[in-house]
Amino acid sequence: MDLGDNYENLPHFNFFEDQGKKHRSTLDIFVRGIFMEYLSILYQETGNREVLSFAGEFLKLFWKHYPLIVDCTAPNSSHFSRIEERDVMSVGWLILNYITLLYTRLPYEAEPYMAFEIICHIWFLGVQFRRFDTDTYRKYNHHMWERGLMPFILGTLFPEIPAFEEMKAPGADVIRRHIRDDFNEEGGYSEHTIPYWCGAALGEMICRGVFLARLNGEALLDRDTCGRVNKSFDILAMISAPGDCYPSSGDNGCALVNPVLRAGAEAVGNRFCKIVLGHRMGWEEDRCETVDGDSDNTVPLDYCNDKTGFFCSKSSLEADANYLLMSAKVNCGDTGHNHMDLLSLFVNIHGQEFIGEPYARELYHTIPVGNDLRGYLYNMSSHNTVLAFGVPVQPDCIFSSKWGVLRPDTPVAAFASEEGGCFVKAYHDAYTHSRHVRKILSCRRRGFLIRDEMIGGDRLPDASIQRWHLFPDVKCGQTAGNTLLLEKNGAKALLVWSGSPTLRFWQKKELYPSIVKNEKEIATVIDIEFRTDSFSPAGRYGAVSQDLLILDATERIPAAGNVDIFCGELMEMAEEGRLLEALERFGKLE
Repeated sequence: MDLGDNYENLPHFNFFEDQGKKHRSTLDIFVRGIFMEYLSILYQETGNREVLSFAGEFLKLFWKHYPLIVDCTAPNSSHFSRIEERDVMSVGWLILNYITLLYTRLPYEAEPYMAFEIICHIWFLGVQFRRFDTDTYRKYNHHMWERGLMPFILGTLFPEIPAFEEMKAPGADVIRRHIRDDFNEEGGYSEHTIPYWCGAALGEMICRGVFLARLNGEALLDRDTCGRVNKSFDILAMISAPGDCYPSSGDNGCALVNPVLRAGAEAVGNRFCKIVLGHRMGWEEDRCETVDGDSDNTVPLDYCNDKTGFFCSKSSLEADANYLLMSAKVNCGDTGHNHMDLLSLFVNIHGQEFIGEPYARELYHTIPVGNDLRGYLYNMSSHNTVLAFGVPVQPDCIFSSKWGVLRPDTPVAAFASEEGGCFVKAYHDAYTHSRHVRKILSCRRRGFLIRDEMIGGDRLPDASIQRWHLFPDVKCGQTAGNTLLLEKNGAKALLVWSGSPTLRFWQKKELYPSIVKNEKEIATVIDIEFRTDSFSPAGRYGAVSQDLLILDATERIPAAGNVDIFCGELMEMAEEGRLLEALERFGKLE
């Protein structure tokens, strides 16, 4: 970053004036102390005295330009100041980074004032959290961090400071209550977003408290809360993708799989996390199969629970697995990170991400509130689902001025799993005039069959759209009118649609230049238009459907034959409960 010759470009943010102009993510790099963490690591690795000198210079500058001015003193305040944006969560992160500095070489090899000033700032910032002693309980991870984790951490690390020590027990109570309220008995998290669930709530928050409590001989989790956290890690192990990251379901993106699995394995001894991590790390087979002395060390390849929000199927635990994840959740509530990702899919073939949400993280961290692209991020249009008659439930502008949505239910109506694959059926009624039903048959040997049905899709002659967002590095070649061959890093996926649908290829040009710097590099979106052949204004809840075969063609390109008959027979078998027969027939596809 160019901070200017005299640091005149240091970022600042006024909550009242800048919300619609820019995102505050750049400011967070500074006011949360992350910049000092970067410098401490650089000095630790290189021993460069110029880094040490600059760190001292920058700390002086930081304390001058980012003083904590407490404008908001109410116990329920989430910001200390809004004019010079400093929310309570950021102050907590800053305290932790100050504490981290005391475990590095920086303060001991710099001028003596640095260590003294760091300790003074830890005390001053930390004592501000006493103003929350009388705050009423509120939902979700901000409150858990500000009123639970930070008080518990400060009270545990600094028992010699009476004001800090008195926060420890109340902080632990808040943490346990949040786990009971935010994590259901199935292990699902109230905020339907993978990065905030595994990265923020579990990884950066709860596990931090668990590790700290263990190191200091403190009791934090009880039997109930430990069980909920353990079940949550069970799910995260079962839905882990074959690549480096989890799919970008919900706000944010790029949550790394291995650190999450390691956190589950080390914090609560989660068995599934240990097994999956062992496969990913290439541990010897006997090491993978002797987890906690448990005789059954298999991890299910299929997972489905609409109370936790996900259906997932994969061909194996290996790096070249085929993988599919669907968003399907009931009782989402009013969390701030929901999307209108109703039955949206993420697909990896031969370990490579082909279909997903390639720009979710950048949109979330870059686009300011009030911008049309922010509405696009949350709305159905940016997800891999079906648009009834070509339009989402609501226009993008409805979602542009806030975080999250009141997401309608997407219940799972049927699920069955066998050694060779699985079948799932889910639906939603968000349109109020048409029901979208999505059925998936997953064959571990071949790939996936997806059928989308619009019940009431004959109300209008307009086409409904089955939408697929490809990743930017996917090469796309049309081999026939209803067939596409996709390639990425040596992996090949063959997409074959039933019938004679209209395929439209397009790009979201509005992503240039704020998200994508080269307009020609914007990822491709594929719209499949399908409609009724016999529209009648007097029709009542007729069904219109579209089938898609996604096949792993890395080793060879299979011949789908008569797609309409083949897909129809497979779906009929699966829906009638003849799953083994359907999977056997699917597996023989040559």
